Amino acid sequence: MADNTKTQALIQTYQMARNLSKYYLSKLEGVDIYKQYEINGIKMNSAYWLIAHLIWTEHFLIIEGIGGESLGIEWLDDFGFGSEPDKIENPPAIEEVKKRGEEVHAKAMEILNNMTDEQMEAENNIEATFGGSKSKMTVLMHAIRHEPMHIGQISWILKANGIKLT
Repeated sequence: MADNTKTQALIQTYQMARNLSKYYLSKLEGVDIYKQYEINGIKMNSAYWLIAHLIWTEHFLIIEGIGGESLGIEWLDDFGFGSEPDKIENPPAIEEVKKRGEEVHAKAMEILNNMTDEQMEAENNIEATFGGSKSKMTVLMHAIRHEPMHIGQISWILKANGIKLT
């Protein structure tokens, strides 16, 4: 039987980060998720954009980068790196974003749970390099460190709205 001990440990870490994200996102109830806050004259991304961006990231890194697949979500690239939130012409409703987020995460977990450690050492499908490595394993490690960075931005939005995280 093929070993996936390292992969499973990273999957557990990834899921722990996701669970924390879900907690923070659940606190957005009653907050204007479309509001762009300005700090020192610089417009920050809205909570809405950050939510959709996290879905794009999981799709890009895990589904495409590790799995070599695509779910064909038309609006997803509007929230990728380099996108300009103010120039998105037809943003999907938040309900659609959340629904697709669940689908993307389920597919990502299916892909990850079917990977062996040996498969995870293979080169990723998006030609990305992280820490000098192009392995699928480093793509997963990047996904683990990427999400909390943006959830930190969500925490600032919550704090700006007087919402405590206890």
